[in-house]
Amino acid sequence: QETDYNALAKALEDMGLFRGTGTAYGSGYDLENIPTRIEGLVMFLRLIGEEDAALAYTGASPFTDVPAWAAQYVAYAYSKGYTTGVSATAFAPSRTMGSGEYVTFLLRVLGYSETGDKPDFTWDTALSRAKELGVLTSGEYTLLTGDTTFRRAHMAYLSYFVLDARRKTGETLLTWMGQQGAVDTAVIQTIRAGVTVTRK
Repeated sequence: QETDYNALAKALEDMGLFRGTGTAYGSGYDLENIPTRIEGLVMFLRLIGEEDAALAYTGASPFTDVPAWAAQYVAYAYSKGYTTGVSATAFAPSRTMGSGEYVTFLLRVLGYSETGDKPDFTWDTALSRAKELGVLTSGEYTLLTGDTTFRRAHMAYLSYFVLDARRKTGETLLTWMGQQGAVDTAVIQTIRAGVTVTRK
């Protein structure tokens, strides 16, 4: 059956974890668009309830190609270890983001790391590792590794269902976000109760 990506985006918006792009057509979510690296990063920070913290961040990042409006997002995410550049001084904000890059964000916030002596995953195995860890279903893995173009619709889908994923420490992402004070889990559970979309 056809996945109702719009319903997932609307639920995320109701939770305060997603915003449209302000276009006049459709619901304004632009779900058919291919996300850029900076769009993906902002979406990710909003998802985990850290957008306000990012906007209040006063540190700098080493990247020289980030537009002024996005500088705090990138600097904050860099300081938290959520993102790296494509080189020492380049972030490539307008480059399109693939599914592997977005899933890498999700794995990092779930407590997994691709650095250190015993990395949990590598950037080029993020999708297969996410499947092994139960973050992605087999159907989602097949979708994302096929010839499907990664769009904002898929970003909304992954963002919605990753709330149920277990972090390396055992608790779900949603539980952890509640513990951090980033979201009101009771409100989110109420919104989710009205969503009938099933996973692939």
